Amino acid sequence: MIKNGAGILVVLGLLLLTFTAPAQEATVKASVDKQKILIGEPLLLKLEIKADKGKEPSFRLDSIPHFEFLKKDSVADEEVDGVKVIAHYYRLTSFDSGRWVIPPIALTPDKRTEAIYVEVVFTSPFDPSQPYHDIQDVRSVPFRLSKDFEKWWYLIALLLLLISVAVYRLTENKKPRKEVQLARGAYARAKQELKTLQTAGLTENRFYAKLVEIFRNYLSERANVNSLQQTSGSLVGKVKPFFRDAELYTKVAGVLSLCDLVKFAQYVPATVETNGAYKIVDQAVDHIEEGIKQQSQKIQPAPVVKENAPGTVKQ
Repeated sequence: MIKNGAGILVVLGLLLLTFTAPAQEATVKASVDKQKILIGEPLLLKLEIKADKGKEPSFRLDSIPHFEFLKKDSVADEEVDGVKVIAHYYRLTSFDSGRWVIPPIALTPDKRTEAIYVEVVFTSPFDPSQPYHDIQDVRSVPFRLSKDFEKWWYLIALLLLLISVAVYRLTENKKPRKEVQLARGAYARAKQELKTLQTAGLTENRFYAKLVEIFRNYLSERANVNSLQQTSGSLVGKVKPFFRDAELYTKVAGVLSLCDLVKFAQYVPATVETNGAYKIVDQAVDHIEEGIKQQSQKIQPAPVVKENAPGTVKQ
């Protein structure tokens, strides 16, 4: 009888401890899928709550300095080992470059997440070993025909093609063919391309990009100065030995720097500057060509002179 009473007391004591044991305190955690993003690139923020089963705690997040919400309040919950895990997902972005902090987010006055640092940059790190990429034209949205006109499109296109072929056949013998003289050599080719560029009517950034491209191609073919994948600063250092005129060399260096500014839309040149840049590059090509020709003449061996008789010489 005493043993039975002792067993009952033990069971009651265990039950009492179970009901009087303190509930597990909720824990919070914040994380992001990346620590560094480009301006405008999406960033996923995850806020996680671990609490006792039956409780429904949640965050109230309205704004974060230097960040904007793309999507809010995507919630997922699950139960792990008797503990309820609630995850809040927020898709963010930022248009302010710099190193910003996502501050601690409070679930309760005494329960906060840790701060998270996120770096927002303009571009990914520059890799000089990558090939040179020229400026591309603006791409327009593909044109779509209306459904009523689309069924007639192929017939009209075929009709226009037949008319064009007929007109060409009727007039090809009457028009004299123009004789095209192909420029031979790097110097002649560069001069011809510069002349074409002057009347091409390109925009400023395309004009300056083409101007530097002509100069680089000429140096590569004529002077073996390969700089197609190098910066303008490296090019300026390589061409210095080819200039006997220090003033012209300084002007060429200024034009190359100006081309970089215009190419990356950091400066809008005046018409006078554009004409001056063209003339400087044209003079530089003539100057380098003249120097190369003079140097090659010095390398040629002098003629051998043989003496025949006193007072006379024979080559």
